[in-house]
Amino acid sequence: MSGRDYLAAIKAELVAGRNQHRMGERILAAFGYVRRRRAAIDEINAALVELGLRASPSISQEVPLRSPRIRFFLASEEAAVGPQTEQETPESDSSEEPEQESDLVDATLVSSFRIAELTAADKPVQWISPNAALAEAYTLMALNKYSQLVVASSARPRQQDIKGIVSYQSITKALLAGRPPEVRECMDDSVPVLRSDADLKGVVPLLSVHDVVLVVGPDRRLQGIVTAWDLAEEFAQLADPFKRIGEVEARLRALLKKRLGTQRVGQFLSDHPAGEGEQREPSDELTIGDLQRLIENSDNWSELGLVALDKGAFVAALDRMRTFRNRLMHFRTSSRPSG
Repeated sequence: MSGRDYLAAIKAELVAGRNQHRMGERILAAFGYVRRRRAAIDEINAALVELGLRASPSISQEVPLRSPRIRFFLASEEAAVGPQTEQETPESDSSEEPEQESDLVDATLVSSFRIAELTAADKPVQWISPNAALAEAYTLMALNKYSQLVVASSARPRQQDIKGIVSYQSITKALLAGRPPEVRECMDDSVPVLRSDADLKGVVPLLSVHDVVLVVGPDRRLQGIVTAWDLAEEFAQLADPFKRIGEVEARLRALLKKRLGTQRVGQFLSDHPAGEGEQREPSDELTIGDLQRLIENSDNWSELGLVALDKGAFVAALDRMRTFRNRLMHFRTSSRPSG
């Protein structure tokens, strides 16, 4: 289900006369986003306008992720209904089914990881006119420590106005070929241009051929430039969380094996069979979802001896970790889900 379909379902409920509320993070996830990037906000608002919907509070880069929840209403009713606070519309009045929405969002979370999630894909881009002197381009690159500049006719140009990029490599090639020292004669016009909602996995092979990838938003205006270094930096920031998640999993598996024993874990596995063709050993290959289901069982929790911890808060933290892990696991090839 696409993000637009997600909002269309909300509209259908509103037309039927049922109030609709969603958490901000659920709305982002339905469109395949985690962060409140400009590209995500623009895409959601464009879909709202197309479907004739309004949201309160409005969808912006400051939209609350959990509280207050976002209230939806038909645009045609905006004047009559007006903004409504969380107190005026208690959460219990919402017709939303939490379990059903969770299933829907989980399906979208693993569908793709958008290029707009990268920091570099949503930040101001230095540009230069194709008519500029080569010395100007070189000076801008040297002063700002850029390896390339976008060649365009104006700031935040539309995709059709982007001429290419000028880089140290393209300058060197032009000078060796004896071309005039002007930007238009030194640019590379083969640079790929991707929409901000493009699947990030398609960027990697492009960066193995090209130095950069340009990113345009839903309005087709340039909004970012991504290099291999940007991609490496982003993944480097994920390395530590992955390591910590692995440590948590290993410690929990060891605890379960020690306190519950392999027999009880084996019984759990028989009650929750693995997927077709999948084999796993008790307590060694349990996913985070498996660990969560084992631990939230009251009898199991009592035997773990974690008397200083609150079970509800602990299980909720595991669930957040599972969602985060599943989100990132899109980049791995696996025959089974991770949670």
